[in-house]
Amino acid sequence: MSDRLIIVDGYNLILRHPSLRPGEGRTLRDSREKLVSLLSWAIGSGEAKFLVVFDGDEDTGHDAQGARDSGSARVEVRYSRPPRKADDLIRELVEARIDRVERLTVVTSDLEVARHARAMGADISLSDLFMASVLSPRRAEDPEKPVALSKKELEEWAELFSRKRPEGDEPPPGGPH
Repeated sequence: MSDRLIIVDGYNLILRHPSLRPGEGRTLRDSREKLVSLLSWAIGSGEAKFLVVFDGDEDTGHDAQGARDSGSARVEVRYSRPPRKADDLIRELVEARIDRVERLTVVTSDLEVARHARAMGADISLSDLFMASVLSPRRAEDPEKPVALSKKELEEWAELFSRKRPEGDEPPPGGPH
C-alpha cells in the first residue's frame, strides 16, 4: 500500500491561479508543464505521489484508458477521453484507489468532485488554498494572490466540511488532514 496519493484537478488548478494560468507568453501546454514541474520538484521530499487529471488534450499517444507517458516518478498525468470529462475520470480514480493508499487527497474547487471524493473517504484540498500553501513559503514576495471564493462558494464548502465523515473513517492521530 502506498503512503499518500494526491489527485489534482489539473485545469481547475491552472485556471484558478495567476502563476499557472495561460496568457501572454504562456500557452495551455506551457501551463500544464509548469504545474507538472512544480509538483515534481518543488513540493515535499517525495513522500507523496501526484496524479494530475486533465480533460483530453490535443496530443496523441494516449493508451486505451487515456493515460500518457508524461510526468515524472512522482507525478502521473492522465487525460480523459471525450466524451468523458476530467471530473468523471477523477471520480473513477478515487473509487479505484481509495483502498490502495493510506491517504488520498483530491485537489479541486469543483464542488461535485469534492463531494464525491469526501463521500468516498478522501481528503479535500481547495485548489486556491493548495497553491497558496505551495507557493507562499517559497514566493512570499509574489504579490499575486489566489482567486477569492464567492460567498456562495464559501457557504457550499462550509456545508461540505461540516458534514461528518463516513462511519469508521476517523482522522489519524494529530487531527484531521
